[in-house]
Amino acid sequence: MNWHDWIALTPETFIKRLRRRLTKPIGHNDFIALYNVLMAATDERVEWVLVLAPRLNALLKKRKRPREALLFLEMTARAQIIAGKAMEAFETLNELARADSSSETRETVLELTRGLVGHSEDYAASLDHRPAMLKAACTLLAHYELWEERGELLLEAAHIYSRHGAVQAAYRAIDDVERLAHDIGSLPLLARAFQAAVAVACDEGDPEFAVHAGHRAIETLDEIGKPAPVSLLCNMGTAMMRMGDTSNGEIQLRRALAASGPDSEIRPSIMVNLAACLRQAGKLNDAKAVITDARTAHDADSKPESVLELELISARIGVEAGEASTVVKALSAAAEAFDLALADVLRLHHRRGLRERYLPRFETILRSLPENGPAHYALAPLIACRGNALGDWMALLRWRQEVVAGASPEMAQAIESIVDGLRREGAPHLFGFLEKYDDAWEPGNLVGEFWDRLSRIVPELNERFGNPFADARLTPMLEAIHERLTEGHCIVAMTYAGEEPMLWAFHGNQYSRVQLPATPLQDWLSATIKFSNGEQSRRDFAHALASLLDILSPLLDPLWEHVAYSGAQSVRYLQDFSPAPPIGALVMRNCGLRDRMRKGEFEVRIVAALRQADEAEAVHGPIVAIIDKDGDLLLPRHEGVALARAAGLQEPTVVDVSEQRDLPEVMGRADMMLVSTHGAPISGFTDPFFAKLGGSKQHPISISSLQAHGDRLNVRVVILNACYSGSGSAKNFQRQFRTSDMVSYPAFSLLNGRTIACAGGWRTSDTAGFLFTWLVGKALGAGLGPAAAMSSAIGSLPEMTRDEAIAALEEIDDPVDRQAAIERLDQAPASGPFSHPYLSGALTIHGLL
Repeated sequence: MNWHDWIALTPETFIKRLRRRLTKPIGHNDFIALYNVLMAATDERVEWVLVLAPRLNALLKKRKRPREALLFLEMTARAQIIAGKAMEAFETLNELARADSSSETRETVLELTRGLVGHSEDYAASLDHRPAMLKAACTLLAHYELWEERGELLLEAAHIYSRHGAVQAAYRAIDDVERLAHDIGSLPLLARAFQAAVAVACDEGDPEFAVHAGHRAIETLDEIGKPAPVSLLCNMGTAMMRMGDTSNGEIQLRRALAASGPDSEIRPSIMVNLAACLRQAGKLNDAKAVITDARTAHDADSKPESVLELELISARIGVEAGEASTVVKALSAAAEAFDLALADVLRLHHRRGLRERYLPRFETILRSLPENGPAHYALAPLIACRGNALGDWMALLRWRQEVVAGASPEMAQAIESIVDGLRREGAPHLFGFLEKYDDAWEPGNLVGEFWDRLSRIVPELNERFGNPFADARLTPMLEAIHERLTEGHCIVAMTYAGEEPMLWAFHGNQYSRVQLPATPLQDWLSATIKFSNGEQSRRDFAHALASLLDILSPLLDPLWEHVAYSGAQSVRYLQDFSPAPPIGALVMRNCGLRDRMRKGEFEVRIVAALRQADEAEAVHGPIVAIIDKDGDLLLPRHEGVALARAAGLQEPTVVDVSEQRDLPEVMGRADMMLVSTHGAPISGFTDPFFAKLGGSKQHPISISSLQAHGDRLNVRVVILNACYSGSGSAKNFQRQFRTSDMVSYPAFSLLNGRTIACAGGWRTSDTAGFLFTWLVGKALGAGLGPAAAMSSAIGSLPEMTRDEAIAALEEIDDPVDRQAAIERLDQAPASGPFSHPYLSGALTIHGLL
């Protein structure tokens, strides 16, 4: 038959014509000819073949032509591979394998399966999707009882999970292989499982277990008369070095180097680890020589993480040698290499895991830089690991907006479905239990399915819309910071490697660094925890705050003097994993800066994510005021009206916390949200995923509601006038975070990219809260923008006299509450009744960069 004439037909017409033609005999060779014609057309008309081939398979099965039906089932798999639909191809191959047990089909299925595994990067946008492909391949290998090959793929998945900090999944895969090796009696596979355990333990920072597993691997290899492979020797040597046994570590690493061929891919990595061991052993000249050879051995094809290790070790050697230029150059190159390594990763928690591995190493080397110097010496390495899940997610949300606006309706709907699913399951913060079981081998892993679907779609969109995390790359973050520095802002951040933390300040094209004593900061953190748990009185807490300020102020006053002298517009503190020191209270000890704050000319801000802010220059309402009508607090229920009247805006819409309404319904199209209720510290929840501002009580503000709806709210200003509303938690059910992934209500209020927020870090008084809100309103009414108005209110509260406070309270409509509020001030001093930093120091502005 001349099938070429059929190529122009639609799939529907093709099937109709073939159905009629099948009333007459068609030989098997004719169908082979059809197969060849369609395969030849697949490159140019793959979507057409993807529709036609399954219909041909179904038709031929119905007509009892199983041999021919198999041809087009195979064609379906091949077309899916060409179209980049790897997971669909695996499903088709599974169907093919179960439909026919012939050796020819077996050979075809395995050929296509191995091709998919060998080129997985062609079918997905991220390395963290590869385990899902490996699992699909393992299913087919198990069907054909290729147990050793299946075990190898499981171990490959373990290495990927380990690299991204998913240790639970990594060890689960290794355990599966160990049990498989025992079941089939394979000592070589068992040895490889032990070798994988060595590598994972090294990644996890458990060198003792790595050495133990390494000895078990060597013993197993001895049983079968096999030498230890180069990778095992390298990892064993590295583990011994990290235990402090540099002598045996060097021996193992030199054995590995001698056993590796001159063109071996692993050879440069062995040399880097050997250089690190020699440096640690005090053999500096030998270390310099080896790291030079390692740099020569690396080439343009080296993996980003290999280059990253090279540069970090080179920087450490430069520190020991006192070669500042080497340190600066290597740190800059390491920052770029880390950025490239991170670009391969899509899951937010995997990105956090990779950052967590390298952040302390960057910080350790940064300590060696001079106390003052050019900003470019320290900025890129400091920022490289400072991204976080919040910033990543906001970058993805912006990408999603562009895709939905410009892609086909089908693609836009697919992206919306995935992003909605991730919001629902938990993004940017995922419940730790779900994170733990985000494993391709776990049933019902919805989180993983959403990320894997996204990873498969991204390659189709890359050319037009770019990578979802393009805005979260190092270059955009640095550009945003440089823009702020050029505008005259001071960027401040902390590092924690070493015995004592360091505060870094970037201003203009320079940086300066101040070492802070660790003990007072730890005592302060302890005081905040005790106070939030009701284990410390307000008086003792205020004393702890004053004591900390007295200790830190002499160290930081020269910095604030420089900031004041230079006319800086703000201090912007980059939030990390630790509760921020009372940076506002410290800055306000500088009279000049406090005066500028009062005028709305200077601001102290906590930066939740390294993204440019798109904040409103003015707001015009409406306002939603969330209150507790039945609560025991006197003034919060009046704050919304006080804010609106002082700002000259329409009266607020009042919402009670008991109302069972979703956040979008509560907020409507409001520009401003004021929350005036009791609050509970977010750290009191086992996992912030379940945190509600009201603690155990009903409250519309929760982390889950902000994650589900925050990016689609119209709100531009959020004032959380609730105790502990500004506190945060850098953990989940599984682990504490070392990265800048502090979860807090004000930070997650910024998801729409347009909001500025203010919140209280600890419990104060509702009188001070009312007056602060009223001062914000007055500043807005005077024409200040939202951030400037908040800053003005924070700076004005300590200067407020008793008479001014009474005048503000006089505006309360309810005569009973008004009188009770005024009577509170009967014993207050005439001047500065709210001057203690316990009151103003709790108030913090949160925003983007």
